[in-house]
Amino acid sequence: MYLTKPNNHGGDVYGSKPLIDFSASLNPLGMPEAVRRALIASVDGCIHYPDPYCRALRDAIGRAEGVPVEHILCGAGASELLYQYAAALPEKKPGLIVAPAFSEYAAALQAAGHGVEVFTLKAQNGFRLTRDILSLDLSKYAAVFVCSPANPTGITVEPEVLEGIAKTGIRLLLDLSFLGLTARPALYDVPALLARFPHAAVLRSPTKSFAIPGVRLGYLLCADTALTERMTELTQCWNVSVPAQAAGAAAMACGDFLRRSAEIIGAERERLSREYAALGLTVVPGEANFLLLYAEKELAVPLAKRGYAIRDCADFVGLGRGYYRVAVRTRAENDRLLGAVREVLG
Repeated sequence: MYLTKPNNHGGDVYGSKPLIDFSASLNPLGMPEAVRRALIASVDGCIHYPDPYCRALRDAIGRAEGVPVEHILCGAGASELLYQYAAALPEKKPGLIVAPAFSEYAAALQAAGHGVEVFTLKAQNGFRLTRDILSLDLSKYAAVFVCSPANPTGITVEPEVLEGIAKTGIRLLLDLSFLGLTARPALYDVPALLARFPHAAVLRSPTKSFAIPGVRLGYLLCADTALTERMTELTQCWNVSVPAQAAGAAAMACGDFLRRSAEIIGAERERLSREYAALGLTVVPGEANFLLLYAEKELAVPLAKRGYAIRDCADFVGLGRGYYRVAVRTRAENDRLLGAVREVLG
């Protein structure tokens, strides 16, 4: 928990509750019914400590991902696993972050005593990561952190670019937290990637896909068992609660729910892109369940006064003032935000 540290993330609905929260990028269809039932049924099991090996959960993840259970590590959210990963890196070299990016990558590296360097993508190039990154001497780094689709741009990285990075031998942390809600959820052959490149790791966050951020669950896939064993030594054994394990196991069987969600999100994202562009805003053409917008006029404060929370991206490296991340929610909710944005823009 925080005491006085500022919260720069979205999703804080407790201080001043927004009418509608567009700052957290979650599945707008909400929690699958199967997950809800699993959470309710798990209550009686809370009289016991959680399974420290997450047996049923890892079995379910293994079936869904096509990855051996010994290559699966679960945690209390993807963020916890980021901190474990950074602390377990065997070399005290700086980490390289492809930016703009989630601020917890840098925070995790710094907490583990690593330096931080960034490879900043440019708006004029559509915030796309290309093979240009291979011109760097990647051997200087403990690991390179890549998110696809990226947060907050929503831009995906083509598989050949990631393969080029992995071929250099650098440790690669590939964050796929938002990929399940895109039209290309199978863009990467994860089992093949891990088999070919044991120094690569894939991070997943059921929080986003199944709208369960309050449950706190994430998992990491990696064939480097020495690294994952080291990660387990850096946390207490009951970090994944009984409800989280039950919810995660149920979520792994909700593939149809994800496919339906991705179709709805994709259609809404395209519609909203046109609507926001018609209002004079610059829209980054991402593939995720959110949009990155650029506006000359301040949006976050006047929208908050109207009861709508969006993510001001001024603190993201490579962005600055004027950029905002807006979640794709239901059509009715999206239309209400559109109306409020029209009011603000006059």
